[in-house]
Amino acid sequence: MSDKRIVYQGENGETCVVIPAPQYSGTMDDLLKKVVPEDCLDSADIVEVDTIPNDRTFRNAWTTSKGKSAEIDLSKAKDVAKDKVRQARTPKFQELDIAYQRADEDSDADAKKAVADKKKVARDATKNTKITGASDVDKLKEGMEAVIKEVQDL
Repeated sequence: MSDKRIVYQGENGETCVVIPAPQYSGTMDDLLKKVVPEDCLDSADIVEVDTIPNDRTFRNAWTTSKGKSAEIDLSKAKDVAKDKVRQARTPKFQELDIAYQRADEDSDADAKKAVADKKKVARDATKNTKITGASDVDKLKEGMEAVIKEVQDL
């Protein structure tokens, strides 16, 4: 039984995966009826463990429906990637804000412009075509990681 999982679309829209406890002795059908909320039964299914994505980078972009395992929705994954870029750029914005204040205190217009240019690059990072133009999840992950590195290296 350890090679089976229950997947369903939860009430909140997220894909839920149920892993039976090692000591569970009932059937997967019984477990499905026991753990899946009534209003989610129409999307619930028992699937092979190897049909569920191993990479959790875009976990919040997983979707499922009756007869299917968990799959990654590329559009939702792009939103997740943008959120990860936003999280990664927050410390950079703090660093750049301090640099801008110092340049302002020193009346250094060139330094202020250089910092403002970097802040614009960081602000526009979520619009980067490495994310928005990704044609599949692997390219999206690769692009997201590259954009995060670019922002951190500003």
